[in-house]
Amino acid sequence: MTNKLKERLHELMREYGLKTQTQLADFAKVSKGLVHQWFNGDTGLGKKPLLELEKKTRFSAQWLANGTGNKYKDNAINLFDSYKMYSPLEAADSNTTTLKLYDMSASCGQGIIIPEFPELLRTIEIPNDALLELLGTTNLQGVQLMPPDGDSMEPTIPRRSITLIKTDIDKFQDSGVYLITFDGYTYIKRLARGKSGVIKVISDNKLYSDTDFDIKPNEIDQLVIHGKFWKALPLDFLDI
Repeated sequence: MTNKLKERLHELMREYGLKTQTQLADFAKVSKGLVHQWFNGDTGLGKKPLLELEKKTRFSAQWLANGTGNKYKDNAINLFDSYKMYSPLEAADSNTTTLKLYDMSASCGQGIIIPEFPELLRTIEIPNDALLELLGTTNLQGVQLMPPDGDSMEPTIPRRSITLIKTDIDKFQDSGVYLITFDGYTYIKRLARGKSGVIKVISDNKLYSDTDFDIKPNEIDQLVIHGKFWKALPLDFLDI
């Protein structure tokens, strides 16, 4: 199958005078290995390089990511609206909050590729008094909900649960559980500081300790932090 991403990248390179994959890597502020994966069709463009390319060129992020929409930024759709997986919306009567549930999950195992434009599955209207009882607050600004995929973070994140992610945190601050994308794959994992600038990616379920890995300093440009884990709620939360 033709690698359409490769064709779009070649078009960008021609327009901006980039002759080699190394020059494109420097331009996008990513590793040469990641660019090689783009050209081989092994992975798509992640959030961080897309932002960098959109900032430096006249191409729209949506077109660069999947070839749809307007090629150039004028009147282009903002691709990163699609990362708002669950957007809390206050209802007209101010007594309920409506959550949008999209067909997205975050892997508690080997990692998954999140679709660029997920499908809306349902909306959930929750009384604010129920939110207050469950969470101690009705303010969900900057909070997204996502179902986990896998059990490698048990007991912190039960397999049958809904996770609440604070998306106003987009940098590694200290040890904790984060929603991340690394090397094109998305996970919910515990991050901890290691020696010499290494970030350790850890499963809380010790049965999965063989899937733990390190992100080395020269790989940090492949890491995108989407938010920090806040709480896990049982699945019957969706039936409120």
